[in-house]
Amino acid sequence: MMNTKISIIMLFISLALLITYGADVIYSQATSGDGKSGFLQIDPAVRGIIFGAVPVILSIIGFAISLRKRSTLVVVLLLINGGLIIAGMIGLAAQGGGDNTSTLYGTIGLGILLIVLGIGKGYISEKAGKQTRQ
Repeated sequence: MMNTKISIIMLFISLALLITYGADVIYSQATSGDGKSGFLQIDPAVRGIIFGAVPVILSIIGFAISLRKRSTLVVVLLLINGGLIIAGMIGLAAQGGGDNTSTLYGTIGLGILLIVLGIGKGYISEKAGKQTRQ
């Protein structure tokens, strides 16, 4: 049970980082148009690592920690985190901000990975639930 709680905390931290990242990008697009000067006032590459890569890593670790435990909340948070990443990249590309297509596709791929992990976790949780009932 403690593993599931740790996973949920990690996934909520990931969600908070992704929301902060998205808000900073939206703010920077609205104020400067170049996407380089958001309210965080850090370099976009560093911002991407801290608020983009770290949430993906935390989400994957959260999935792994709670792998054999039943948790609908972990499933939902993985799906939300993956969906936010994909929506953010599609929004960025739609505004013409996706100049580097390999980064764009790679990041969308990470969002898809989190969604697949969420679906897989749902399947694993369902199996674990059935075994517990027997």
